[in-house]
Amino acid sequence: MPPNPTANAISIAGSWLVTLDLAALSAAALADVSEDRVDIVALGKAAAEMTDAASVALGERVARRLIVSDGLHDPREDAVVVVGEHPVPGVGSLAAAQRLIAFLGETTDAQLTLFLVSGGASSLCAWPADPLGLDGLALLWRAALAAGVDITTLNRLRAATSMIAGGAVLRSVTTARSRTLIMVDNVVSGAPWVASGFTYEYRVTPQEVADLLERVNVPPGPLAERVEAAAATRRAVMHIEPATHHDNLVVADPALLLDEARSRALELGYDVHSLGAAVQGDVEDAAARFGEVLTGLACRSGRHCVIGVGEVTVHVRGSGVGGRCQEFAWTMAPMLADLGRPASFVARTSDGRDYVEGVGGAWVDADTTRRVRAAGLDWATIKRENDSHRGLDALGQLIEGAHTGWNLCDLYVAVLEPGGSSIVGSL
Repeated sequence: MPPNPTANAISIAGSWLVTLDLAALSAAALADVSEDRVDIVALGKAAAEMTDAASVALGERVARRLIVSDGLHDPREDAVVVVGEHPVPGVGSLAAAQRLIAFLGETTDAQLTLFLVSGGASSLCAWPADPLGLDGLALLWRAALAAGVDITTLNRLRAATSMIAGGAVLRSVTTARSRTLIMVDNVVSGAPWVASGFTYEYRVTPQEVADLLERVNVPPGPLAERVEAAAATRRAVMHIEPATHHDNLVVADPALLLDEARSRALELGYDVHSLGAAVQGDVEDAAARFGEVLTGLACRSGRHCVIGVGEVTVHVRGSGVGGRCQEFAWTMAPMLADLGRPASFVARTSDGRDYVEGVGGAWVDADTTRRVRAAGLDWATIKRENDSHRGLDALGQLIEGAHTGWNLCDLYVAVLEPGGSSIVGSL
């Protein structure tokens, strides 16, 4: 039978789920821990799984455990579990931050506080300084989304006005030593800006705050004044030096996904072309980059696979429903139709949720635009309205998603098979 490009692309994009071992990665990162008693504080989408992995590595040395998560997991025994909101912080997020500070201040026999941080933590556990408040933080989130800025810009704003992020939380640690294991989901700035630089020292100047507000198109006025006042409140906290000796370590990063995808593609007999583990920027630009590489490969014989890992930006201008991966896949469909060869593209999240509950990504192939027309849909209208979920759902081209316990950005896979295609043109 001829190769099935879609099945192969999906296989390549999901192989890491079977091969990556968080317990082994955590054990290696904790091999030098000599303390007899350790408190664990885990925050983010992968908080529960990171807690499990660290607990296995540390065994009976674990004293207390606090988990701040999105609630998409079963409660862990002997752990305090607090659920916050995502992607916009809410009252649960504020309660989680306050519970965190209380936890750190309680009497403990631990000599080490171990933070386990993954993506989403800055929303799930948030304490905006006065007078910004949760409502002001939500306004900043919406402004950043409308401006289409990268996640690091939003994280800097969050840290600049936070009572816990950007290293502020270290002022509440009472153990002699502390460490953070980080699961990186930020391809723009890496570990230092996961979860708004949770345990990295960030001392922001008034000028930097002004520059950040300009980048998210917040003009001078009441909101800008609240942000600037909150940053001043935070600066007073940052004048206090931490009593703990702290270090940050990366336990997993997006490059792991790239390595696993490459290995699987080679097993399937593809010539692999990597775009690296830092695919970023506007979804249109990222799609154009993939399209350019695929167009060049279409002139060459053989079977080819183009892979990349990252997090694209979607400028939301319409009122439809979608997600980063769904938007990326929808954008790629006309490009595949123009290649003149069997081809498929898959965009898949690592955390199992592409904004829409139950959706982990999407796929398109060289025949997708024909099926769009046959279904009575208009590709351009759906694209303009940011309504990729509706289009892909109608075609049955969504990838089912569920909580994975990982958060390492998104994985993008395109495969190109030999032979001609009966599809002529894209639209």
